[in-house]
Amino acid sequence: MDGRRLVFAASLLAGLWASNATPMAAQTAPALLRFGVIAEEANEPDRMLRVYSALLAEMSKGLSPRRIEVAPLVIAKDLSDLSRMLKQGEVDMVIETIFPTLELQERSGRAVTPLFAIVRRDQREYHSVFFTSKSGKIKTIQDLKGRTLVLQADRSTSAFAVPRLELARQGISLVPSGQNGAPRGAAFYVLAGAELNQAIWVINGKGDAGAFNEGDWARLPEKVRSELAIFHETRPLLRGVLSMRSGLDPSTRRACEEILLGLHKNPSGQSALASAAGITRFEPLTPQDLSHLNEWRLALKGLGTP
Repeated sequence: MDGRRLVFAASLLAGLWASNATPMAAQTAPALLRFGVIAEEANEPDRMLRVYSALLAEMSKGLSPRRIEVAPLVIAKDLSDLSRMLKQGEVDMVIETIFPTLELQERSGRAVTPLFAIVRRDQREYHSVFFTSKSGKIKTIQDLKGRTLVLQADRSTSAFAVPRLELARQGISLVPSGQNGAPRGAAFYVLAGAELNQAIWVINGKGDAGAFNEGDWARLPEKVRSELAIFHETRPLLRGVLSMRSGLDPSTRRACEEILLGLHKNPSGQSALASAAGITRFEPLTPQDLSHLNEWRLALKGLGTP
């Protein structure tokens, strides 16, 4: 081969290499979807991983062909930590009940947008019930003035925020037990950490009444429930909301929405949803849902922080 042919062959090979290499270099990395949860207790991170691992795996199966990678579960220590992550783009998707969702919106400067209602165990809405010992003297919510209400945790919607708002609607302030300078006619609260604990505390006289949702009431052991009586019920609200980060790439968001809304239509998706604390399906929020969310937001703002 003479010199000119050698140069031509080398140039041709270089051109072929460059034409093949350029698209590979220009290929963009897969988009990333990060699902965040709150785990406040020492044992909660492990539980959250068990609860949501199947759901994340099912989402990954549907999203990976679209070049969207589902990241490992992001675990925040509290609402403030999760709101910071949303603002900084470290979390893209959140599943919470109504009041933590509204708090996240406020704390993150609306960095998160509610999208879907969560249907759990075929139930789209729930409400709170106030209960007391059958042998007790409480007959109406007004009888809670000066009494102690046993609640679950201050991040609970049905077992803290809704009862607190209901008392406020009835003109009764709710303050921590033992607080000095409590308003006249206030009710006091203690936190039991779990719904069954609430019921047992009321039976054992560690509080005068309790409150949580009607599903938790139905799940109480019959022996426990038989010693209690419901004396007040609240208006219904959504069981939960799935929200996404407001700044999430629109194409990634659309793909996620499509996958999430279709999970309940196949057996593996149904199983993944059920393992995620009994989710039946996701449904788009209706205009009425959004209106109710705004009503709860205004009520929360009017009440202030606990």
